[in-house]
Amino acid sequence: MLSRPQIQPYAQFLMGASAGMITATVAIVEPARITPAYLVGFAVIVVSCVVMALVWRAQPTVATEWICIVPLVTILACAPLRSNAIDVLPVTGMLVIFPVAWLAFAFPPAVAALGVVVAGSLPLATSLPRTPGEWMALLTVPALLGMFAAASRFVAVDLGRNRNRAQRASHRLAAALDSSTRTDAALRQLLDTTPEAVVVFGDDDAVLLANAPAREIARRGGIRISLEQDGTTHVYGEDRVTPVAVGPGLRDATVAGAFAEPRRVWVGEPGDQVALRFVARPIVLDDEPIGVMVVAQDVTELVDAVDVRDRFLDTVGHELRTPLTVILGNAELAVAGAMPEHRERWETVQRAAERLEHTVELMLATGRAHLTPRPGRSDVRAVVDEAVAGLEDDRGVSISVTGDAAAVEVARDDLHAVVAELVRNAVQASPDGGAVSVDIRSSADAVEVAVTDSGPGMTAAERRQAFDRFYRTARARRGAVQGLGLGLALARALVEAHGGTVQLHPHAPGGTSAIVALPRATTLP
Repeated sequence: MLSRPQIQPYAQFLMGASAGMITATVAIVEPARITPAYLVGFAVIVVSCVVMALVWRAQPTVATEWICIVPLVTILACAPLRSNAIDVLPVTGMLVIFPVAWLAFAFPPAVAALGVVVAGSLPLATSLPRTPGEWMALLTVPALLGMFAAASRFVAVDLGRNRNRAQRASHRLAAALDSSTRTDAALRQLLDTTPEAVVVFGDDDAVLLANAPAREIARRGGIRISLEQDGTTHVYGEDRVTPVAVGPGLRDATVAGAFAEPRRVWVGEPGDQVALRFVARPIVLDDEPIGVMVVAQDVTELVDAVDVRDRFLDTVGHELRTPLTVILGNAELAVAGAMPEHRERWETVQRAAERLEHTVELMLATGRAHLTPRPGRSDVRAVVDEAVAGLEDDRGVSISVTGDAAAVEVARDDLHAVVAELVRNAVQASPDGGAVSVDIRSSADAVEVAVTDSGPGMTAAERRQAFDRFYRTARARRGAVQGLGLGLALARALVEAHGGTVQLHPHAPGGTSAIVALPRATTLP
């Protein structure tokens, strides 16, 4: 029943203070009014204040209904004070407002009504009314007290509703805060577990989050996790030697999108560097940047492994090319001077050596991390005619070429390699006696070469994987078609190195079209 323990003792204390002020005034103005009955009433009020002080100290939460006795007794104790001092201080009659308000706020309406009735009956302690006017005046007091109690009750109910809503909101906020805390802990654990380094900066460039990999990379590279670099940080380009300028404009460059695409840099002093592949993008809310996120990977081991692979391929390529050159040279001499009955055998040896040489060149070309395009310009039609004429086929597959001369910004050797690989794959995919078409199309800024076979076609999954190194379709594996699955990988690498694109599309009624788009040149070579 004690619904507002923080209000009830204060109401009683204010009651006691008011009674003390009235008693002091009466004692000064007219001491004769302080009778024994007056002192007993004042003593009851003081004792009630002491009782409430003890209750407040104990803070009971159950079985508190008995506390309503305190304001009811206090109302009765106001009777001698009112009868003796109301003539001197009319405000004495207002003392009952404190316990009545207390009852209306903290106890059921029935208890509050009892307090109003008791307070309204106090004038009867001095005299009984004799006239209708006196009865009207007597009834006015409890009526006014009742309306005051009702108003207090309405305020109490409204405050209770607001308090309940505030408590529910507080519970929801507490639950949300607890959930957010748990989510934050899980997110931080996840970020510390992932191998990627993640750093989040706020709108004031303060570090909001830096996971364990980010701190480790910063420690290894000897750099500070900050957008306010002083320009002395050891950051180098892919050659590990050329310094990369890192200064106060780093945040502005990030917001402008300078690091939106993955980049690779080396950090740390030369001789002890870490290779980082990173992206940095602004965090935007309502079209306004509110921070910056940086995600980086330590790719040092991967880069070192690629370097080892390239050195290995260079060594193997040199070791394979030398004996192949000897074999091819001697095979050509043997074919030229062979007796008719032995010529076919030597030609077989020569073709096998040429296929092996082609395979070695493919492995060396596709094995490198980056292909360096040869500078130059070429006529697409002339290169296509040359590539088609150099292909041999003993299965009766015909090759047709359509289109006029067109210049592209691609070196002749690179374009020849691309066309030859695409046509060779198309011939292999076509059935015996099939047809392969090469169509050259020109536009304002590009030249397209479409190589179409007449085979059974490729599935969507096969077209997606066709440019992966060493990938071969199930049909090619079942048919024991020669090849390592490197031709299309080399073609795409060469085309993209020259700023072009190559795509595979299904062709109706059957077959596959490989479409190469290359930047067009203004004039023929």
